[in-house]
Amino acid sequence: MTNTQGARAKLVKICKWIVPLLLGILLFWLVYRKMDLASIWGILSRGLRWEWVAVCCLFYAVSMTVRGLRWQMLLDPVCPGGRKRTTILSTFIAYGANLLFPRIGEVARCGVLKKYDGLHFSTSLGTVVTERVFDVICLVLMALAALVMQVEPFRDFLAENPSAGEKWMNILLSWKLWTALGFFIVICMIAVRLLKSRPIWQKIKKFALQMWQGMLSIRTLKHPWLFILYTLLLWGSYYMSFYLAQYLFNVPLGLSFVAMFTAYVMGNFGVVAPVQGGIGAWHFMVIFTLTFYGVGQTEAGVFALIVHGLNTLFTAISGLIAWGWVALAGSSEKIV
Repeated sequence: MTNTQGARAKLVKICKWIVPLLLGILLFWLVYRKMDLASIWGILSRGLRWEWVAVCCLFYAVSMTVRGLRWQMLLDPVCPGGRKRTTILSTFIAYGANLLFPRIGEVARCGVLKKYDGLHFSTSLGTVVTERVFDVICLVLMALAALVMQVEPFRDFLAENPSAGEKWMNILLSWKLWTALGFFIVICMIAVRLLKSRPIWQKIKKFALQMWQGMLSIRTLKHPWLFILYTLLLWGSYYMSFYLAQYLFNVPLGLSFVAMFTAYVMGNFGVVAPVQGGIGAWHFMVIFTLTFYGVGQTEAGVFALIVHGLNTLFTAISGLIAWGWVALAGSSEKIV
């Protein structure tokens, strides 16, 4: 690699980190720029109820631990020999890594398993794809459940704000959207044709086949009902961490189980945004939903700010602890 190529590669890496971060900061600024800072500080100055902070962190830790256990079930049929605790710790590391680079955690945890347990990287990555596909299905089902449970409020909202429904329909029926989608498909087809004539195509094909093998691990689960139980426990723990967060403040939000569930689902859609930790996008989705249910703009803003901040802090600290644990144990020692 020449000096020019090396400098270009470094620039690309920097851009991959800085662009999503700047986008997240911009979104965050747009969300909070019109809020009254004095009112926000007034709420924060009342302090937090730290016993509830501990409970929320506990549920969050349980969710990540269960995610590791569920992932182990996918790994065992196609990548035997992995240690369960290594898999769990790599999950904590993945969440921490996602705070630096969006979605890099999925690659990082497979790298940890390869380095310390000798598991095949691309095959284990295939199981991650399977896991994420399953999570997307769960998220869609939760969104549908929230919609069904909140038919009347949504109907009233659209009746009072007909322009909102019209905007969504205009977006879905926009010729620009469908043109862009068609253009993207054409570009992908051209790229495949060009790559097929190059040696790298065989490497891509081999990698894709290994990933496919990992994805098929869902068909060879020894205990499918346990996998489903882990999934319910995983998402249930996530939700309880979010729901109980309304008691972090001396003046709770006082929202119902269903209302908080809707806000939780909307927040998950915000995390999909290509920014570190969903910053900005998550805040917007949660604040929008909470205000829809009658929570004041300032109170909703403080709730999103504190909950996201605590989750980010816990994720960073637990990720560093997990990384240190794995690194100190070494590849030849058993993690205890």
